[in-house]
Amino acid sequence: MQRSNSGNILIPPVFAMLLRSPLRACFVALFSGFLAFGAGAEAYAQTTPQARRPDPFGVSGVSVDASADSAASARPIAVAEGQRRAFTTLLRRLTLPDDHARLPRPTEALLNEVVAGFGIDEERTSATRYIGKISVQFRADAIRRLLQDNRLPYSETMSRPVLLVSVWQSAEGGARIWETDNPWREAWLRRPEAEGGLVPFSVAPPMANGPTLERLFGNPDELRAIMRRGNYDDALLVVATLQSSDPGNMRVEIQIQHQGEAAFLGTTETFTATGGTLEETLISAAIELGRRIETRWKYASVIDLEKQGQLNVAAAFSGLADWNKLRSALGAVPIVRKVDVLQVSHRDAQILLDYYGEPAQLSTALAQRNIVLQQRDGFWEMRSRQP
Repeated sequence: MQRSNSGNILIPPVFAMLLRSPLRACFVALFSGFLAFGAGAEAYAQTTPQARRPDPFGVSGVSVDASADSAASARPIAVAEGQRRAFTTLLRRLTLPDDHARLPRPTEALLNEVVAGFGIDEERTSATRYIGKISVQFRADAIRRLLQDNRLPYSETMSRPVLLVSVWQSAEGGARIWETDNPWREAWLRRPEAEGGLVPFSVAPPMANGPTLERLFGNPDELRAIMRRGNYDDALLVVATLQSSDPGNMRVEIQIQHQGEAAFLGTTETFTATGGTLEETLISAAIELGRRIETRWKYASVIDLEKQGQLNVAAAFSGLADWNKLRSALGAVPIVRKVDVLQVSHRDAQILLDYYGEPAQLSTALAQRNIVLQQRDGFWEMRSRQP
């Protein structure tokens, strides 16, 4: 098979439609040349993943696999199937588990309306087969309208990044935390990209002379020090303990401890993951834990369009830059419907906020933008969060 990495170049819908047309073979041949040129150009412009803010309406790492008379004919079949899977992944990401059974189906007409474009992350071809991974970008406004028309509560608010410290305990005893040969850390790093959602996890890398498990459990300041170095507000200490290593019947117990302010992470829980191999079991456990945390976050941040409110808020700021930061944050929070500035001076402003949901949800959404909204003596106040 031939392999290539195509640089995740966005393909607009007009070209995506050509891929499904009778001219698709000619278009694929032409577009392949464009990919070869574009991949090199993008290498200079692309920023690191850490520098880009996660986009709730983009789905990456969608695996595709199709066969046909030729690889050129198989490619549009694979891409179309990948877009359908990405659509379902996106809607499941944004909505509550209780509503997944009534999500809209991804028809071709619907995909033409909601897909902004797609990119090729990697691809392999043989004479008759096309295998790869694609990223699909959806139109945010179109997805919002679709969910609203179907009366589906949803959340598109991204939480602040969460530091994840992975602890592996094998049957032989001893804990691996900062070592390079930590299979539990590797499982998180190998978790499918499409599983990423509204809660970004940052997996702690290997570290020389890192604190032991006893120190992490016994002294919260040890973990807080690591959090401060990485500028994290929340961290999860996730311990995976091997319970059974029987071939074909692996069993691992997962325990979680939270350090930080986010209430949705505060529940300590234990569950058991099973699988045929250790790798399968640990990746399955990482996926399951990620989904559980995502669900908690969605219940805390979901937008219920049937509930609307209004708050009169006194906003305090240190100067023009801080005031602009407050205004930008309000404009970037989907739960905020409208902002009216009633009065403004050089240090404070009186604003009227129209929003969806409950005041607690509004406060949670603004907190992800480092804005504090709180009620004091019956009055609502807002300010930038101090580092």
